[in-house]
Amino acid sequence: MNTAAAHNSPSAGMLSTITHAAAISTKARVAGFRVDFFNADLVAYFVLALATFLWLLIIISHCVLQRRYVRPRPFVDRPPEHYPPVTIIRPLKGLDLGLRRTLESSFRQEYPGVVEILFAVEDPDDPSIGVANELIECYPKTRARVLIGQDNVGINPKINNMMKAFAQAHSDLLWICDSNVYTDSGTLRRSVDLLLDNKRMGVIHHVVFSEAPATFGAMLDNAFLVTNHCRMYLAINAVGIASCLTGKSNIYYKSALDNVGGLAAFGHYLAEDNMIGQALWHSGWGHTMTGDLARQPADIGSFFEYCSRRIRWVRTRKYNVTFATFYEPLTESILLGALTSWALNHLYGFNVYSTFSTFLSCWFALDMLFFYRINHGSPQSWPWFAFSWICREILALPLWLVAIVGDTVTWRGQVFRFHLNGTVEVLK
Repeated sequence: MNTAAAHNSPSAGMLSTITHAAAISTKARVAGFRVDFFNADLVAYFVLALATFLWLLIIISHCVLQRRYVRPRPFVDRPPEHYPPVTIIRPLKGLDLGLRRTLESSFRQEYPGVVEILFAVEDPDDPSIGVANELIECYPKTRARVLIGQDNVGINPKINNMMKAFAQAHSDLLWICDSNVYTDSGTLRRSVDLLLDNKRMGVIHHVVFSEAPATFGAMLDNAFLVTNHCRMYLAINAVGIASCLTGKSNIYYKSALDNVGGLAAFGHYLAEDNMIGQALWHSGWGHTMTGDLARQPADIGSFFEYCSRRIRWVRTRKYNVTFATFYEPLTESILLGALTSWALNHLYGFNVYSTFSTFLSCWFALDMLFFYRINHGSPQSWPWFAFSWICREILALPLWLVAIVGDTVTWRGQVFRFHLNGTVEVLK
């Protein structure tokens, strides 16, 4: 990205506005004293400190990637009888993209201990039941069954759906895995190895990784999940100052969940995964990750569906992790790049447009490298992936602004309104 191109880019207006506005120190006179409401130098130093911190997180994410994800963690050499039994809970609803493949990955786990698989589904006529029963017939040696019905303990349909499976699980170790997630055959064993090595480790989780996008909306979602989201997820968990997990593929102790109220205690939250993680964290249970991915087919059907999902995510986090959500735009490349370019110009005379071009080029290159290494190969099309990445970056701030001003979301055909404590009510 050269300087001339940067002058003609949509970001040029933003850069000019920031440069002009930040160069003016707003002053007023109060009782004869001049008061500086805006000290440009201090703001510039703050921006540079913030940018340094974000670049440090990027470096940390690449280090974690090298240590954990480039090569799978080897199995620990321990007797099979040392591995505890595990119950895998798979909540089902409808025919997800590639459903048979994702569900079958639970039957193919190379785990020395006893594995029980419980498929939880609300509607007895749900088409996913047929897929689950076919797999149960194909793997008769695996203890697996379908549980139909739900217990209404709140407004969260996923929690309601899983309550029967949670109550009937034979094992203390629970692996809750969404129906659209595929995991490698060694995921369970590597996860339990970490639990057995550290008795205070209470949650093993796996980073979400999107694959095989077929529509423009899916490509946008893919570009977000496999770069920005994945990179920040690895870095924040490596720093380990707070709970940070998504609920796609998590392993818990059932007894630990019972001590924080069980699944029913989280039925009034949409972001139950976040709230469960925080509750276990505050109870002294650590979180860690293996080098495994929770792979999910990119199932976004349209551009508008992508926008709706991003708005729902941001709006949900606003009520659960408020500070991090309001801080989020400053972690995005375009806004941070614009502010950094102004700060370097203001303090040291750097050319704004050259700095901005260099900033974005380096950010883009590291994201492309990150994807190539964690994916162990190229995307289906580098030009389309790069184009999707650029569009995603440009859309990040506008979608955040739309999300931050509302208090309702639509999920699975229902409209929910958030309360200030993070709980929600159903509107229709």
